[in-house]
Amino acid sequence: MDSLFSQNLGGDAEVRRVEMLFERLPSSIVVALIGIFLCFLVLFDSIPLEILKGWAAFMLSVSAVRVWIWYVFGKADRQSKSIHRWEWLFAAGAFLTSVGWGALFGPLYPPPTHPDAQMFVALMVVITAFTGSVFLALSNVTFWLFIIPTLAPAIAHYAFTLGHEAQWPITAAACCIAVFIIVQRTLYKSATSHLKRSTEAESVLAEQQAIFESSPMGIAVIDNKRVIKCNARLGELLGRRIQELTASRIDDHFASAAEAVQFLSDSSSAFDKGHLAQGMYRLRRADGSQFWAELSGRKMAGGATHGVWMIADVTLRVANERRSQVRDQQPQADTLRR
Repeated sequence: MDSLFSQNLGGDAEVRRVEMLFERLPSSIVVALIGIFLCFLVLFDSIPLEILKGWAAFMLSVSAVRVWIWYVFGKADRQSKSIHRWEWLFAAGAFLTSVGWGALFGPLYPPPTHPDAQMFVALMVVITAFTGSVFLALSNVTFWLFIIPTLAPAIAHYAFTLGHEAQWPITAAACCIAVFIIVQRTLYKSATSHLKRSTEAESVLAEQQAIFESSPMGIAVIDNKRVIKCNARLGELLGRRIQELTASRIDDHFASAAEAVQFLSDSSSAFDKGHLAQGMYRLRRADGSQFWAELSGRKMAGGATHGVWMIADVTLRVANERRSQVRDQQPQADTLRR
């Protein structure tokens, strides 16, 4: 079961989760600045100017600090051991912002003579809480530190000022909180699940790429006779650059057209049967020299002509086999002469 405040995804996935949290900060700051501006305009004639100016200065200062934290984070060395410190620093900035929004139902709450302003404040708090549920969904601790200071003053205000008449406002507020929590939990689970899968996929891809690059055998991905990807070892075998190979046809590298046709026929037949294609053929290097190569390939998703091939230089093995055959045939020849 997920922890109420955090779920450690471990390693790179946890680092990526906090990085995505900071990636959403600029949008969150823009929304906050728009809200601050609207509140200042609507409340300008409703509450004392000194209080409004102090609140605006506080909110703008906190926003500036959060932008500075975002900037420093972008330059920092992000490691899984220290990533939670950045998350708590982010949460602290969100908490200070939420204190400012909570003040809308405190010292900034308009008097009864301004019912439109009161309605605006209530709507502003609800919108702020909802956007917080979206922007802060990737961090449980940040979400709770933001949502509680934002909504608690509103609930307390209705409970103490309306008395028994506060039943419906409090019920509505409780329903809103439930909706915000559901939204945050849904987004959080979806995002963390995606992060786990993508991080695992990236790890597997990195391992495969390392194997691809360091393999002692040439590797080529071939689609419809064309080499679309290959490793450096294949370039060494054929004496060509990787860029040159990836723009060529595989049958252009065979010593003879007949062997190229045989290779294509054998591979197509094996792929159609769902088997591994194997065979030995003579290939030609860029300098014109030839060598015996053992090719083994398997069909990939994407069509009958799409496959990945392993290519090894077996010239020495072929030569040894031929010498062995000659030695085996020599006693028989001597016997026949006798």
